[in-house]
Amino acid sequence: MNQKYEINIDIPAHSAPPDIFHESGNEKPSKDFVVSRNQDGTIASVYGDYIWDLSAYHPEKVPSKLNFKLWNNESETNVHENLIEESRQILFSLMWIRNGPSLSIGTLRNYLTVVKDACNYCDKNNLTIHELFESEKILWNFVNSQESGWHIQTLGSMLQQLKNNKFGFIIVGQSMLQAIKARGLQYRATLNQHSPIPTRIYSEIISQLFSFINEWEPVSDEILHITKLCKDNPLEGRNPTNQFSIARKLNIPYKKCKTFPELLPSKCLDYFNQRNLSLNVKTLSNLIAEVQLALKLTIQTFSGMRDDEVFSLPYNCIKIFSLDGIEHYSIVGRTTKFNNGRKKSAKWITNVDGYRALKAAKKIAEAIYSTFNIHKESLNSESEYYPLFVPVGYLGLAGPTRHPENNCFVPSNIDLSRMHKLRKIVEPIILETDILELEQIDPHRAWRSEAKFQPGNTWSFTSHQLRRSLALYAQRSGLVSLPSLRRQLQHITNEMSLYYAKGSVYAKDFIGKDKDHFGTLWQKSKLESEGLSYILNVVFSDDILFGGHALWMKNKIIDGDGNISFDREKTLQQFKRGEIAYQETLIGGCTNTAPCTQSALKWINTECLENGCKYLVCHVSKLDKVIAAQTKLVANIDESLLEYRTESSDLAILVNARERALKINSKG
Repeated sequence: MNQKYEINIDIPAHSAPPDIFHESGNEKPSKDFVVSRNQDGTIASVYGDYIWDLSAYHPEKVPSKLNFKLWNNESETNVHENLIEESRQILFSLMWIRNGPSLSIGTLRNYLTVVKDACNYCDKNNLTIHELFESEKILWNFVNSQESGWHIQTLGSMLQQLKNNKFGFIIVGQSMLQAIKARGLQYRATLNQHSPIPTRIYSEIISQLFSFINEWEPVSDEILHITKLCKDNPLEGRNPTNQFSIARKLNIPYKKCKTFPELLPSKCLDYFNQRNLSLNVKTLSNLIAEVQLALKLTIQTFSGMRDDEVFSLPYNCIKIFSLDGIEHYSIVGRTTKFNNGRKKSAKWITNVDGYRALKAAKKIAEAIYSTFNIHKESLNSESEYYPLFVPVGYLGLAGPTRHPENNCFVPSNIDLSRMHKLRKIVEPIILETDILELEQIDPHRAWRSEAKFQPGNTWSFTSHQLRRSLALYAQRSGLVSLPSLRRQLQHITNEMSLYYAKGSVYAKDFIGKDKDHFGTLWQKSKLESEGLSYILNVVFSDDILFGGHALWMKNKIIDGDGNISFDREKTLQQFKRGEIAYQETLIGGCTNTAPCTQSALKWINTECLENGCKYLVCHVSKLDKVIAAQTKLVANIDESLLEYRTESSDLAILVNARERALKINSKG
């Protein structure tokens, strides 16, 4: 029976598909079987190639290749060729023969990574991949040789997909596949969750990013103009000796041009000198990449986006809209996390700080694209994809000029490890108070046993910490006590409370059914943030507390000797189940899980104090500040006005409540 198999991977609409495989037995496809075609329908790759070019099938036409080569030509043997052929058979089976949902190019790359590991293992142990996959003992030895839990999980997933292959691969039984899956899950379970950044360090990182952008913006236009000059003219900005050599190498007329210092206006020269930067075009290229990375981190700080989500943003990703006369900003891009790597539209809310970083990134992108004669009209096109973070390699200032393939630009993937100066501003020195704060957030994790969390060391920064920290701290729970961080997060906290909160009419538009959207993490972290704030600000508060809930808590957890009997995990579970809540107020907090029924017409709700609300937790120290502010307000109102009598009455309620609290406290 002659059966036909079409390729089973994601192919964008209007792309030219590869050949259909006609099965008549178990033979493999011929070497000239077309595995991919270019946009214009011409052949991109055939089965016998060492590299399968799938770029035309990428959602954004980003260059995407499956490279089967493992050894250089000199060391290649017949054994190596056979292993490469087995690798082709596996990938072909996954792409054509396999049943089930279509795979993404990213997933295929992951599978090929594991296949290459298998090839190396087979080469060292004189095996074929066929022999490796059919023997439980040999396969388990291979699993034990893997240091990466991700590799083990990916191996298990791939073998499950290959069970119905047509190339004679006998796959081990289901019990072994389950054992491999369990090993991968066991490894992942040992991974510590990304730690939140301690509030002092978090605030310092934000301040340093703001300073970086503040210094860049006044000189950005001039520096980007100079960048374009140096890209358009290979002699511009180079020293005289290099100018002559470049002209001769490129066989162009030599005409003396300005050196790099001569191109810089005084304020730009000051900028370079203050940052101790060398005055040459290579440093210029590195600087622009560093600025792009600082802007990317700022966007993540005020959006919670992942690395791949930010780097894949299109140039025209900013959407400005108005609500009740106030401007709001959303970021429109795509996410790949739980969509098998396939293109999927997504959007995130940000604030004015994120918007500012996005605008600065757009300005850099415009400068780079302009050197290819691509301007705003084209960049704003909905039909073409131009990455916002386009690599500086396209400028060719620090090496060979990179050229777009098939008129497609690849998004940048700037690595922080190469940016030593930028790393310093996101990796402050850890203090003892920072570790104490982490121990309060998670007392079960042995923070001090981990070398990277030792006081005196630099903070080990990862961009994912920004996501975790924003979700935890950008809440109205009162967990953040540091004034500087409260100011920095105030606006984005308001935005996320408006657009991501459960029950918000806007949440569905942003989050939808995406369980991995940042908004979902923010919702989950809200309960954790409230629970932690409750523990810190209520259970273990050193302040004088009073109010309905404060009295209830005191009677429940404090024994006759004044000792606290408290189950932390049980309390956090109560918050997660919605049995208790905690929201910060001007005078303390509210534990009501339902919307408050008290009037919200005044800046301070005295009804809770006057009526003895059972959900009230009032801090005397906060009440003192409110009394001081209210006293000042009353003093500035004409005594003949109704407003005076109203505000004076409120002041009396505040003062009386304070006196009652102190009286109760004095009695123990």
